[in-house]
Amino acid sequence: MPQIKQAFSVNHPRSTVWAQFQDLPRMAECLPGASLMGVPSANHADGRMTVKLGPVRAEFTGAVDIEADEGNYRGKIVGTGMDKSHGSRAKGEIVYMLEEAASGAATRVSVVVDYTLAGSLAQFARGGIVDAVAEQICRDFAANLETQMNAESRQAAEPAQEAGAPARIEVPRKARELNALGLVMAILRRKVAALVGRA
Repeated sequence: MPQIKQAFSVNHPRSTVWAQFQDLPRMAECLPGASLMGVPSANHADGRMTVKLGPVRAEFTGAVDIEADEGNYRGKIVGTGMDKSHGSRAKGEIVYMLEEAASGAATRVSVVVDYTLAGSLAQFARGGIVDAVAEQICRDFAANLETQMNAESRQAAEPAQEAGAPARIEVPRKARELNALGLVMAILRRKVAALVGRA
């Protein structure tokens, strides 16, 4: 099973980031291309993930199961999904760990992803395309998470809202649908450059 390792930092204390990670709707808002279907429970959710690779648009619908080890600030997310338009199936297991950074003022998030991709879209698992997409998702997720938490921190510091005012604000996200065409083109350019260099 292929494995991808990623890490990023968030400028908020670990306990605050952990609480955010346990809020599935907020996490779905931060993840490019992801959306929930229905109301999630504490350890289960139904959802979809949409990714574009140029003219190819894949929409995986399925289920997600969550495990959380609060004492060690670790968690596991297992998801399965199917893209009906291409007859492809995907399964992934994400293990994440939160570590204190910057003397407790920030948090380092380490992520290990194991995945399988079957069907016509399995061709994208070759040549580093899936790895590049995962890196882009990680970067966008980290940026969206930081934006979301900063906005909510500012909101909490403001005077109490009037009765009837909305409790939450809309946090802009970098990408609502992940378009990975640019990543694919970058991979192809690197391969061509490597071939020319060897020639």
